[in-house]
Amino acid sequence: MSSKLTISRMADLDHQEVSSGKSFHFFRHKFIKGEDGNKSNIAFLRVPPKKAAFPLHYHEYSEETFYILSGTGRLILKDGAERMISTGDIAFFPAGEEGTHQLVNASETEDLVYIDFDTYVPLDITYYPGKDKIGIFGETYTGVLKKSATVGLFEGEEVPE
Repeated sequence: MSSKLTISRMADLDHQEVSSGKSFHFFRHKFIKGEDGNKSNIAFLRVPPKKAAFPLHYHEYSEETFYILSGTGRLILKDGAERMISTGDIAFFPAGEEGTHQLVNASETEDLVYIDFDTYVPLDITYYPGKDKIGIFGETYTGVLKKSATVGLFEGEEVPE
């Protein structure tokens, strides 16, 4: 388990850029990583104007909190409810369906920058309401699968002789 003091600046952290289609684009600067033995994941995210970082979703096990550093966002919640959030706002999403969320940059011109704090669990399941998808995120497997592509427990199985 990690137990070292960590101090940094967003600009000094390694980052990744992720972009998909016309709706999704973000830069993530990971600060604290659960896979390094911590009990949390903490990252800075920067989302360009009118983009989202992730689709509407909720987590089976992980709790998540967003603290808005700059910009304005449209927070889409369970059953399509929406809230506007801006600099200084903090939002907590519990595990389970009640924590359904998607954050979209509401600005035409400014980036949305926020800190994403979430509890680290070795295996989390992510659900995408209204979609035929389920995400499995873990230490040994990560992937998004079609729920309709399930197979039977015994399909392709035989007892070795």
